[in-house]
Amino acid sequence: MNAKAQAQFLTWVKRNFPDAYYAALNRADNSSLAGLGEEEAPTQTFWQKMTAGLTAVGTTYLSLKNQRDAMKLNLARAEQGLPPIDAGVTAPVIRTQIDLPPDVLDKLTAGAGQQFNKVLLIGAAAVAAFFLFNR
Repeated sequence: MNAKAQAQFLTWVKRNFPDAYYAALNRADNSSLAGLGEEEAPTQTFWQKMTAGLTAVGTTYLSLKNQRDAMKLNLARAEQGLPPIDAGVTAPVIRTQIDLPPDVLDKLTAGAGQQFNKVLLIGAAAVAAFFLFNR
């Protein structure tokens, strides 16, 4: 991504979501987050830190917004005398499936089978040696 597109994106975020922008900016400027469980690569650029911060802030914001919306919905249902709706049932499910070409799958499974056979043979030899020498 070029610098002009990055600047345009950050300007858009700052104009439309100023709280998220400043939270991500604060996160990108602070390099002391490693003590809070964050594993940050020392070679990250400011842009990488900023986009990681925006991703974290955006994810948190969307989670909180969904929880707030579910709470409002369940309060409205409670006022009507209806039981609450389980948010886990109504949440969208995103399924991913990775399709690999058949030749790649064959190579992966063939290599895994060979490695498994080696480990199995070594394990069987170790168990046999244990019983043989443990008499």
